[in-house]
Amino acid sequence: MPQDYPKNQDELIRDYAKLAYGICKTYQNYGIPLEDLRQEAMIGLLMAYDRFDPSKGTQFSTYAVYWIKKQILQALDQEFVGSSYIENYAEHNPAVSNPEKVSERLKLPADMPEREAEVLRLSYEKKLTIKEIAQRMNITNEQTKQLRGKALRRVKNHYKKSE
Repeated sequence: MPQDYPKNQDELIRDYAKLAYGICKTYQNYGIPLEDLRQEAMIGLLMAYDRFDPSKGTQFSTYAVYWIKKQILQALDQEFVGSSYIENYAEHNPAVSNPEKVSERLKLPADMPEREAEVLRLSYEKKLTIKEIAQRMNITNEQTKQLRGKALRRVKNHYKKSE
């Protein structure tokens, strides 16, 4: 059994909370309060503890970093997608009578590549899942996520510049 593997959850919290909190600081300016990031990090730490297999020869701390980051990134992804500019525009603009056509009224940035715009249209107008979009566009799920992320960042930056 690796030396750094905690014997119980109390020892886990005592020995690895600083590691988890240190990772949180990397993501503290991404839109989620630091305390919420800490909670996500602790969930990731507990997941690592539950899933760790000492017989694999990996140090627990190395394994824990993966699960902590994974949990934080999932929370950030949910926060980012849930607060996208397209959705917020529809919710906070009473002039938009048909949220299904928000992207047309929103006027996506002129420099947005067609594939990115298509991913947004399929996500927010047609309400398709990542898998459905990937199948429709004949690309992988990962490529779909990357395109959606780029498109959302482009929209966000476009509106930050125009404010």
